[in-house]
Amino acid sequence: MKDLEWKDEYLVGIPAIDLQHRGIFDNILGIAHGPADDDRLRAEATIIRLPGLLQEHFSLEENMMRTLHYPELERHVAEHRQFHAEVHHLAQTSLRKKGGVSREAIIVAHRWLTDHIMVSDKHYLAFFMNPSRMNGGDKKTRT
Repeated sequence: MKDLEWKDEYLVGIPAIDLQHRGIFDNILGIAHGPADDDRLRAEATIIRLPGLLQEHFSLEENMMRTLHYPELERHVAEHRQFHAEVHHLAQTSLRKKGGVSREAIIVAHRWLTDHIMVSDKHYLAFFMNPSRMNGGDKKTRT
């Protein structure tokens, strides 16, 4: 499961966001390791915890984007909603089947998360760090 572990390249440079991203990765890795025969309750708790971690994280990100008037907020929110729904469905299915989560589902969730961080989250970071955003955008001033 080494391919599912956290990498520093996923850091966005906002400590609260990075901490949440890391927690989500750790949760997915915990699910990937699967339950031991005597540890089924802990495995189920880990599966149940993931949608809540995502909701908390998405709320923080989306509030930050609203505050900073991120122009692609709606697209980003749509990505969040889609993934949250997929994870919620995955969690419910896994708990009903009592067979754990398939490796394929874990890889899909991990791939979505890494792609989302490396593309969508890095994109809003570039917007947040753009000095012209602080000066009213790309408007040219006349002398």
